Amino acid sequence: MATRYLGAGTFLANTTVTAFLGVVLSNNRGVGLSTTGSCDGFALTDAASGDYVSVAFLTNNGTLKGTITAAPVTVGDTIYLGASGQVSTTGTVTIGKALTTTTTNGAVIEFLPKNV
Repeated sequence: MATRYLGAGTFLANTTVTAFLGVVLSNNRGVGLSTTGSCDGFALTDAASGDYVSVAFLTNNGTLKGTITAAPVTVGDTIYLGASGQVSTTGTVTIGKALTTTTTNGAVIEFLPKNV
């Protein structure tokens, strides 16, 4: 049976997940923290391992929020996948454009996802 998500989806957390960190789907239909090479969406809530977490996919319409690993970031900066589910201003996998300016490491920023 196929499933179609028109908004956020709910998945089993394979590890502890914090809101606004990137996640990747696994073969057990759960999610874990994204890596610098792969990200499917961003957690909307906190979840302990074994609990369920809501995920907004990169393909959703609208903006997403992520935790920046290395400030500063300025509106219009290209955003990349960072380590441990965070986003960064440097990297190799582009995920969008920043809509927030901050100089604080670990701040939650809003970004416009790149079409993936």
